[in-house]
Amino acid sequence: MIRTSRRLATVCVVALLAAASAHSQEYPAQPIRLIVPFGAGGVTDVTARVFAEGLSRELDRPVVVENRPGAGGGIAAGLVAKARADGYTLLVVTNGMFAVNPLIYPRLAYDPKKDFTYVAMLANTPTILAVHPDSPYRSLPELIKAALAEKDKLSFSTAGEGSDNYQVLQILQQATGTQMLHVPYKSGSESLTAVITRTVDTTAISAVTAVSFVESKQIRPFAVTSARRLSNLPQIPTVLEALGKPVEGGSLSGIAAPAGTPADVVKRLNKAIATVAASPLVQEKIYAKGSEPVDPSQAAFEQRVRAEQARWAALLPSAAR
Repeated sequence: MIRTSRRLATVCVVALLAAASAHSQEYPAQPIRLIVPFGAGGVTDVTARVFAEGLSRELDRPVVVENRPGAGGGIAAGLVAKARADGYTLLVVTNGMFAVNPLIYPRLAYDPKKDFTYVAMLANTPTILAVHPDSPYRSLPELIKAALAEKDKLSFSTAGEGSDNYQVLQILQQATGTQMLHVPYKSGSESLTAVITRTVDTTAISAVTAVSFVESKQIRPFAVTSARRLSNLPQIPTVLEALGKPVEGGSLSGIAAPAGTPADVVKRLNKAIATVAASPLVQEKIYAKGSEPVDPSQAAFEQRVRAEQARWAALLPSAAR
């Protein structure tokens, strides 16, 4: 009787393991939702849609992009944190969402340290500090000089607290001892429109988005927030060159899944993302336009998450307390 029970239990365990293995091998068996935390038109959305196109081919299943803007990415992150951990609901996550939001929002609908499995990084995109072509400020030093003369005299637009341009402007203000008026919007495109329509004085625009606006002279670029000049816009100096301050920042984007997603599903996704990142599609539409390629391994992403969290806890110590 005991032997029979043991054999039955063994058979059940083997059957469950076989079923789990078969389920993982079948992944993906249905369309995948890719939740984007900001509105359409910004660098995060553009990056997500290019990768979704490539992943749809690589995984042989539709990868459908859904924009869920609001709360600096918090609405999208909260949604995915509560989703089933089966690999069919994924999140495009940025450094602001896992490193900055916990420091500036008293309550979050997600815990970046517990609610997600960080699958792979997609790209790192510096920003370009810019103004309207008719702005009275002809250079970055002139803009900073005006900002130093009067608190909140100048205004800047962002895609909301925690967004890439919010981060950059925060770093710039800290580095220069200025305080400008923050005007948040729901997306990077709206933030850019605010400068083009002269609703605000300045903003930081993702390098990918900025190219056509620089070439058509709809904005006047001052500096790029990277360690070196961009190959596709070599005429724009770095902030260090323009101002003597090492202001670097932008949008680090990646794909995360709900915590508990099966390891083999995560591995399948990671492999697919790495393949797409190396494809001509992404090389031409993302990396050649101002974004920088990044290590697509899961270990590299997890390490970068921890590094960004430590960096921003040091930059915003009062918030961290």
